[in-house]
Parts: sequence; structure tokens; C-alpha cells
Amino acid sequence: MAIEEKDMATNTEKPFIEAGTYTEDFYKRLPPQSEGGPVFVVRKTPTTSVNWWRGITSPLAVLFIAVVLMVGLLAYGIGASMTSSPNSGSSPATTSSTSSTDSMTTSSTQATPAPNVPNATQNYGNQPLAYTIDPDGAKHFTMTAMQVMWEVVKGQRVLAWTINGTVPGPMIRVTAGDHIRVTFINHFPKPTAVHWHGLEVPESVDGVPGLGMKPVQPGQTYSYDFTVHDQDIGTHWYHSHYDDMEQVMGGFYGAFIVDPRPGTPQAQQTIKADVEYTAFIGTMPGSWYVINGKSFPDTQPINVKHGQTVHVRLIGADTMMMHPMHMHGHTFNIVAEDGHMLAQPIQKDTVQVAPGETYDLTFYAWAAPGSIYPFHCHILSHLMNPGQSGEEMGGLITLIEYAR
Repeated sequence: MAIEEKDMATNTEKPFIEAGTYTEDFYKRLPPQSEGGPVFVVRKTPTTSVNWWRGITSPLAVLFIAVVLMVGLLAYGIGASMTSSPNSGSSPATTSSTSSTDSMTTSSTQATPAPNVPNATQNYGNQPLAYTIDPDGAKHFTMTAMQVMWEVVKGQRVLAWTINGTVPGPMIRVTAGDHIRVTFINHFPKPTAVHWHGLEVPESVDGVPGLGMKPVQPGQTYSYDFTVHDQDIGTHWYHSHYDDMEQVMGGFYGAFIVDPRPGTPQAQQTIKADVEYTAFIGTMPGSWYVINGKSFPDTQPINVKHGQTVHVRLIGADTMMMHPMHMHGHTFNIVAEDGHMLAQPIQKDTVQVAPGETYDLTFYAWAAPGSIYPFHCHILSHLMNPGQSGEEMGGLITLIEYAR
């Protein structure tokens, strides 16, 4: 019996029987092919074409390809960031070179004056603001908002938004019961306003644009007129309340100190000290950490003599961060918070100064003549100037220096 392989779908030339379809007895009864018997065939396996496009667009295939692409992109991104980061394990020489380059870039950028902005003519702020007496008895102060290029350390200047050309602005010092009049002149290129932080004043002079007043436009003059009272005694301050992130960070702030009336019970409780030091703690553009607008080593020291009592007014002028200020070698007393005397002093060597807060500290200068102790922020990354490494000191540091 002959068996051929045929394509059953197209073969019609002769009767055929598919081999293996029937029992053995059935095949024995059939005549041979030579006598006209059937042809026995084996079904040919049809050739199937592979639809590759349908395969790769199936849900599982698409998911697999997407995962592969995501892993590849993630690996590329990590590699790129490690290549560009100065802290990705590069050699000390490379890191040093990068730091030096950053330092030089910062230096050249910060030292470039802004168009038509003069350099500051004074080195330090916090100077007492002079006043005149008006016919109605008011103490009349004049404040001019002006931009200057402020030197944070020698040779490094930043664009500053100042009052009367200094950071901090001048100190206003008055007595409870005083009638205050402030003529405010805006020479900024933008609107602004002054908020008297911590003082209980009418809404119309609180200095918040949209609530009691409109912003003072460039070239305009505005008059603030109010009276300070016994509840205002203490350490307070003033600052911009318009575009605060730019103007306050730029240096628009100053101290507003209210002393008690002579002969009153508050006068008897006032802080008695031989030395007084006011310190605004904050930052300035370009990642500078500053005390009174200066970064170490250009911060003003606290000059003392052995045996003196020292009064430090701390004011948080930062727009975002708090700074735990730590004093080496001394324990200080916190005697007032936000301008108000505490019932009992709190002994500390570190105090966290948050934005907007004020603290009055006192300490006894016990150390030997010639001693020097740092007073600094204890967030240690705040003790570096732009471009410096951890081996150098800068930023929020001042020194307690004993006379010899």
C-alpha cells in the first residue's frame, strides 16, 4: 500500500483516503491502487505565517517594553547626576577644582553692580536713627527705601533692599508714650510698605497693603503716625511687608526699641547691663548667612571686659529658616521673648531663633582678659560662605572678644 503526502485542501485528481483514519480491517477489504483502489494520503501540516506585529503589540509585550525603557532611562539619569555632582565620589583634586571654580564664579557674580545701583557708603547698620520734634510734639523720623550694593564680606557684594543704605536699617529707639511720625520715601524700583513688628498700632499704619493702606509706589512718600504705649516696651523691629521674600531677604529690616517711661515700675524692671549688642540673624541673596548683614569674618564682635554684664538682643530676620544660636564658654539667661519680660529667666547656652522672633539674653563676662569665644548657629552648614569647604569658617559666627 503506497502512501503519499498530499495537500488535502487542493488535491481533487483521484479519490483518496487519509491514512490512519479507519481500522485495519477496513484497509484490507479495499482493492490495490493498480486496480483502481484509493490513494492513501497523510495530511500535510499547513505552513502558518507568524504575525510579528500582533505579537509585539500584545498587552504583555507592551508592558515588558515599557519596563525596559523606564529602567534604562532611570539608569541613564543616575549616571548623569553622578557625573555632574561634585560629591559623587570624584577625586579630591576634582572636588577642590570645582569648589574653586564655584568660588570664583560667586565672586565675580556678587561683585558685579546692578545697573544704576551704587555701592553702600556705610559699612555697618544698626546705627541710631535721628529725629526732629514736630510742633505737636511728635518725634519725626525719615526713612528712605533705596537699593545699594552691600558688602557681605570684603570684596563680595550683593544687591540689597535697604533703609537709608544699610543692612540692617537704622535703629529707632523711643520711649513709651511717645507720639511717632515716620516719613517714608520709596526709592525702590517696586512698591513696598513698612510693618512695625510687635507694636500694637492701628490697622491703618500696620503696614500691610490691602489692609488699611495701599502699597507705597516707587517715588511716592507715605506718612506713618502712631503712639507707642506701655505694652510696646521691649525689643521689636520693622521690616517690609510687600514682596517680603525679596525685600526682607535683601536687608529691609531694622530694630525698633521701646524703653519704659522713667520712674515707672517697668523702668525698675528694665534690663541693667554694661554692654548692649543687637543681632539680626538671617540670610541674603547668593546663599550668604549673615549677622547684621555680614558674614564671618566680617561680623562685628561682641566687645566685653571681664566682670561686665552683657545684654544681647537677638532678632530672627530669616525668611524661611530657624537658627539655634549657641554661645561657647558661657551660660546666658533668656530674660524676655518677643519684647516681653519673662516672670523667671531661663538659663540656656543655645536658643532657637525662628523667623520673626526676638529674644533678650544676658550673660556675665567671667573669662580672663584676652579670651575669645564664638557665638554661632549650630546648624553647621550655616557656618560656611559660598564656595567654602567644611574646613573653613564663615556665615553665622560672631566672636565674644575680651579686652586685655
